[in-house]
Amino acid sequence: MCRPLSLSYRPRRAESTVLHGVVRDHLETFLAERRADGGAGCPRFLEESFRRYLRCGVLCHGFARVRCASCGDETLVGFSCKSRVCPSCLARRMSETAAYLHDELLPEVPYRQWVLTVPWALRARLSVDRRLLSDVLASFLRPIFAWQRRRGRSLGIREGESGAVTFLQRFGGALNLHPHAHSLIPDGLFVPIPGREELEFIPLPPPSAEEVADLTEKIARRITKRVRKLVEEEESFGTRLEETALGMESSLLAAMRVPVPDTRLLFGSGDHGSGDHEGESTGAESPGARSPRLCTKVAGFSLHAGRSVEAGDREGLERLCRYGLRAPFSQERLSLAEDGRVVYRLPRPWPNSAGVTHLVLEGTELLARLAALIPAPYLNMTRYHGVFSSRSKWRSRLPAPRERRERETAAAVSEVGSTGGTDTGPAPSRVPSSTASPPPCRRQWMPWSVLLARVLYLDALLCTKCGGRRKVLAFLTDPSVVRKILDHLGLETRPLPVVPARMAERDPGLWEWEEGRDEWDESDGSGSVEWDAGWGEGDSERGPP
Repeated sequence: MCRPLSLSYRPRRAESTVLHGVVRDHLETFLAERRADGGAGCPRFLEESFRRYLRCGVLCHGFARVRCASCGDETLVGFSCKSRVCPSCLARRMSETAAYLHDELLPEVPYRQWVLTVPWALRARLSVDRRLLSDVLASFLRPIFAWQRRRGRSLGIREGESGAVTFLQRFGGALNLHPHAHSLIPDGLFVPIPGREELEFIPLPPPSAEEVADLTEKIARRITKRVRKLVEEEESFGTRLEETALGMESSLLAAMRVPVPDTRLLFGSGDHGSGDHEGESTGAESPGARSPRLCTKVAGFSLHAGRSVEAGDREGLERLCRYGLRAPFSQERLSLAEDGRVVYRLPRPWPNSAGVTHLVLEGTELLARLAALIPAPYLNMTRYHGVFSSRSKWRSRLPAPRERRERETAAAVSEVGSTGGTDTGPAPSRVPSSTASPPPCRRQWMPWSVLLARVLYLDALLCTKCGGRRKVLAFLTDPSVVRKILDHLGLETRPLPVVPARMAERDPGLWEWEEGRDEWDESDGSGSVEWDAGWGEGDSERGPP
C-alpha cells in the first residue's frame, strides 16, 4: 500500500555528516601512508572517488536553481558526485536500478534469491581477479539452470528457459571484504508456445533442503576445479599474483590488512579439500548440513535459497532488488567517540562468544576498509544471464511487467485522443495488446524528484509555502556566478578545508594502533543475508526485505 507523499523537503548537507568529516580529516594522511616506505600507493580511481565525494552536494562547486512557479520561492540543490563511496549516490543508483528491474524487465512471476558465498581464503583473490569472478559466477548459475530444466522435463516441459539477475557484493556486515553473489532467479521456466509471440511461464515447486545441498556440492566442486586449473596455469608460466597486473590492487589489499593467501593452499587433494580459515575439511562423502532453512555449507561454500517473493508481490520484489544493490555501509551507524575515533554500530551482535556490537576504528582505518570495498572502474556489479541477458533471443518475448503495460496503454490512449480518433478507425484498435515492446537495453536515468517520491514518499517539487509546483530553472557551474549567488544568500562560498597529512614521525601520539582489532573476520564463512550491512542513506525506513 502506497504511503502519502510528505510535504517537506530540504536539500541534504553532506558536509555535516560523520563520513564527510572523517574523509576531510584523514584522506591526505591515508594517501601519504600508502606512499610511504616505497609503497605502491593508492590506485588513482580510489583517490578520485574520495575526492569526488568531498564535492558531492557542496553548493560552492555548483548547484541547480529550483523555483516555485506560483510564489517564486527558490531552493538550491547541489550536484551529485556519482562515486562508489558516496552513500547518497549509491542509494540513488540502488533505487534507479531497482525501479528499472521492477518496471521494465522482470515479469510478474515468483522469484527466489540464491546467495553464494565462498571460503574466506578465496575472497581476496576473487575481489581483484575479474576473470575468476566471472568463472565463479558461471559455475554458480549453470548448475541451478540445469537443475531447473531437469525438473521441467520431469513434469513434461521439454523446452524451458530460465534466467538470473545477479547483484555482486564485496562487503560484509562489519565493513569487511566479503565478495559474494545475490541472484534473483524465477521459480519456474519460460516456455515458447507455438503461434504465440510471448513466452509462457510455468512455475516449479520450491526446492527442498536435499536439493539445495546437492546443488551446493556441485557448485563447490566446479569452483574448486576452476581454481586448481588457475593455480596450475600460474605455476606453468612461472607467474604469481603479485607479479601480474593484479599486483597493485593485491598490494593495496595487503596494506589494508586484508590478507592475500596462497591459492595453492586453498584446496587439498580430495574433491573439496580444505575449507575456510577455521581449518574445517569436508570431503565428498559429507555434503554439508541439510538445513530445513534451505541453507547449506560445503567446504566453506555456502548456498542460501530461503528468501522468495510471490508473483503478485511487486513491492516486495523491488525491496529485494534494493537489498541486493544496497551500499556497503549505513551513515546512520557511524558516530564519533570522545577521543575522535570512529564508531560503527553493527547491524546485530557478531555471532561469536564476545558478541561484538560496535567497531572502534581510527579515521585512516575506516578509509582503508572503505577503499577495499570500492570496485574497480568498469566492473559491472549487476549481471544478467539467461533470458534476461541483452543478447538472449528470448528477452524480447518475455511477458511485460504490469507497470510497463499500463504506461504503454496510457501513452497509446493519449495518442488516440490527440489525433481525434476519427480518421483512423476505432480508438481501441490503437491500444497495444498484451504483447508489449521489449525493455530498452539502454535505459535513461530517472529524475531525482521521481526517485525521492518513489523511495522516501517525498514530493520534492511541491512548494511548502504556497503548495505550487517547482521547476528547475538552470544548472550553474561558473565559479564567479556561483560565488555571487552564495554571497547574496549569505552562504559559504568556499568548501571546508582538507586537513594536511599527519605522518607518524610528526606526531606519534596519533598512531596508537590496537593490535588484533582487524584480525578477526567472519568465523562461519556462511555470509547469509542476515549478516550483511544495512541499507544506504535514504532507505533505512523501509529496512531489508
